[in-house]
Amino acid sequence: MILERAIPTALLRRLFDTTEHPQLARRLRLALFITLFAVLILATIAAALTAYFEASKTQDETLLSIGHLVETNQIGTITDDDVFDDDDFDDSAVRIWEFGRETRRSIRVRRTLREGFHTVHEGDDFWRLYITRPNRSGQRFTVAQKRSVSAELAGNSAWNTALPLIVLFLFTPVLVTWIVRHSFKPLNALANEVEQSDSLQLDFDNRDTIPAELLPFIDAIDNLLDKNAAFNARQRRFIADAAHELRTPITALSLQIENVQSARDGNQKAEREALLAHSVQRLQRLVGQLLDLARVQSSDHPALHVTRLDDLIKEQISEFIPLAEQKDIALGVSQLDALSVQDNHHQLQHLVRNALSNAIKFAPNGGEVDLALHRDGSNAVFSVTDNGPGVPEHTLARLHEPFFRTDEHASGLGAGLGLAICIEIAERHNGTLALSNVEPTGFRFEARLPVSS
Repeated sequence: MILERAIPTALLRRLFDTTEHPQLARRLRLALFITLFAVLILATIAAALTAYFEASKTQDETLLSIGHLVETNQIGTITDDDVFDDDDFDDSAVRIWEFGRETRRSIRVRRTLREGFHTVHEGDDFWRLYITRPNRSGQRFTVAQKRSVSAELAGNSAWNTALPLIVLFLFTPVLVTWIVRHSFKPLNALANEVEQSDSLQLDFDNRDTIPAELLPFIDAIDNLLDKNAAFNARQRRFIADAAHELRTPITALSLQIENVQSARDGNQKAEREALLAHSVQRLQRLVGQLLDLARVQSSDHPALHVTRLDDLIKEQISEFIPLAEQKDIALGVSQLDALSVQDNHHQLQHLVRNALSNAIKFAPNGGEVDLALHRDGSNAVFSVTDNGPGVPEHTLARLHEPFFRTDEHASGLGAGLGLAICIEIAERHNGTLALSNVEPTGFRFEARLPVSS
């Protein structure tokens, strides 16, 4: 009841309410309150016990001091029992009598007791005694006090010591709430500043006012915003490039349809229809690659399954043998280890197909294309090497960009999306893709994928 009166019910409900979403301030308040509560409880118990024993020790020292005064004859002992006939006599007073001599106010004490402190039971009470040493006359004296009196004095001392701590405990919730609110003021001010800002950057007038503990978080948010801005820039550039790439074949289709319709004879019409079919094929390939790239980038919900990468390579080789024979290309396999990897939505098939297609496309007639699959630590390394012209060194770093094509490799059917899709697939499978020239001439496609057990 004392706690309910001292602390408002609404404050307690706000302090301990956990029905809403977890909040850092509420969790901090609760943690501080529990910690301070435990500390105050332990401190109160320790202080009360210390005060109790110190008070008991003080009572013993009082008996000892009186005993020394009696022993050295600095005060005398009253033996006249009539003095104790007063009804106002304080039963809690210290009694003094000569040891071994019984009076009406003395208690029975065994004569065998040595000098020093003793606790004896007499009647319904316990007594605390101090027996002095013999003085020059050989007399010894007994200084006594009821144990209940010293216990009451010690208890009062313990209570008076613990009372301020108990009062402090009653104000702990208010103190904790104030501390948390004061500590979170900079964070709330920061949140308001960010909320009122129209910029996508965390620009602050004075970063010195921001708590040091928040600076790493703010820097991380800044980096995240920079990455998001770069990603949005890439997406806008991709959309613009895709629109440009789509507009070119669509415009060509419109012109070629008009050319077919305006053909003067059958031969001219057949030639123009062949060009129209070529443009349609190029548009179909471009749309297919755009869909493939979008499918890879949007596969946030993986459908993983373990596949034998060596079997997948064998299947793709068998499909590309006719294309290699048309250019008299020697399609060889230098190493093919039996390795299993995780495949997401059968995307690795596209990676292998694109690597083979590019190698055969850019290898010269009568050239060579070599495939290899081996294990390197925890990775499966798949590589395709051709003896074509390679690419200029200064363009290697840009081959991963969508719609990027070197002038030397520009093709009527290529849109510059194949390698971008392959790199996206490798990264989605926790792997890497390396593109490099080989000496004396040629190009290497090398993918590293984690081996699955």
